[in-house]
Amino acid sequence: MSGSARRDLWILDARERADAGQRYREACAHLFDVTLMTPDEAFYNRMEGYNLGGVVLARCSGVPQRFHRKLSHIAADASDSIMAVLELESGGWRGDYDGRPANSQLGAIRLIDMSRPFDMVTERFETVHLVLSRAALEPQTADLDFHGCVVSEESPSGRLLGSHIRATWAGAAAMSATDLTLAGKAAAALVSAVILAHGAPASDDIRPVEKMLLASAQRFVIQNLSDPDLSPEAVRDHLGVSRSLLYKVFEPVGGVSAFIQARRLDQAFDEITSDQANQQTLAEIGYRVGFRSDAHFSRAFRARFGMTPGRLRTLGEPARREGLSAIERPDDVFDWLRGLL
Repeated sequence: MSGSARRDLWILDARERADAGQRYREACAHLFDVTLMTPDEAFYNRMEGYNLGGVVLARCSGVPQRFHRKLSHIAADASDSIMAVLELESGGWRGDYDGRPANSQLGAIRLIDMSRPFDMVTERFETVHLVLSRAALEPQTADLDFHGCVVSEESPSGRLLGSHIRATWAGAAAMSATDLTLAGKAAAALVSAVILAHGAPASDDIRPVEKMLLASAQRFVIQNLSDPDLSPEAVRDHLGVSRSLLYKVFEPVGGVSAFIQARRLDQAFDEITSDQANQQTLAEIGYRVGFRSDAHFSRAFRARFGMTPGRLRTLGEPARREGLSAIERPDDVFDWLRGLL
């Protein structure tokens, strides 16, 4: 396959939009709390990136700010990803990564485990991020703690990863989809190499018990979405915990019932946008993901996505072309789809 790569570009500038800073905070709210260290009137942020076959490569620049990722963010995050951040320019940064202090004087590449909290402050910055699924890493990395690990580009593995990130960014615009996918696979291998070279043996309590319980419960829910008897009680029985602990574990994501319904609706969204030939009726899709009432399915779907299942099917061709899922799409589905037309 040939042709230029698709670039995503997002710029917010207070000189052009008075509410740019607020829009930025709201857009980041599901990942971390953002505190701007400069007045909103001086806010500026630029992010552009490419999809390397499931690995995201993004270049970011912005004003001084604080990023605080808490357990509530982690519990609500359905993905399981890690980040490698290459610092291009910065006035310096410092942070605490779940008990590990780190700062920009230690090196140019930092590794972040998004399943764990962190709190960091940066001066004006320009960085390149690699975001990839934990499943893309080499299996041996599972036994290592790399959260907040900072690596110098002078180290052998750091030099390889840094050079690959810089070269991929420089050439991404002219790459084909095949080239981008291969670059993504190489990036995952090099991130794994850095973790294996610089990670430390992980302790048994590296993740909070409640986070582990939530992860197990989320997997169970996702695997049993089509079961009409899936309920908070079924989840509790699977975990073998008390009702009070179950509710405490799910409190950051709005409760057990709300999580089950949201995942059912997300799966329905994916099935509607992927069913190019419309071989399934909307009622069949709703039934398969656990809804036994067409009216309930339609009301719940509209409440979550801002449109009915039928409306999404009508506008779904852009979604199929982009290959995006309910997890990846913006909250305003209609504006997103309209922007792709």
